[in-house]
Amino acid sequence: MKPIKLLISLILSIMLFACKSDEKKDLLGIWESFETHHDKIAITFYQDSLVLDAFNGDFHTISEWTLDENKIHLFNVNLSDSIIKQEISYKYNLNKTKDTLYIKVVDGDNDDYSTMKKVDSNPFTPNKNEK
Repeated sequence: MKPIKLLISLILSIMLFACKSDEKKDLLGIWESFETHHDKIAITFYQDSLVLDAFNGDFHTISEWTLDENKIHLFNVNLSDSIIKQEISYKYNLNKTKDTLYIKVVDGDNDDYSTMKKVDSNPFTPNKNEK
């Protein structure tokens, strides 16, 4: 009986990891906020790091990130060469077409949220084709 329980546990673990991996892939890329209650922000998700830009590009942080159920966890949030926050967590939700992302700071104020659309380029990074 124990080998069957072990096998079932292993299969469930693999399925859970595969689902989280797919969700992480859905987030990879550049997301830009579009609501008007705060300044524009852009978040770029890479496989193991995340870059957040705001305030016309003058604010630029880099952190590590992971997913856990319906939360995005940022670790070691760096501004310049200093860690400004050890951990920040966001509740998140993607729409069905996976081109709109809703994030809200866990235990944050009511206006600590952002609705974002997936975009092809960071609005704070100058286009290399422009002169």
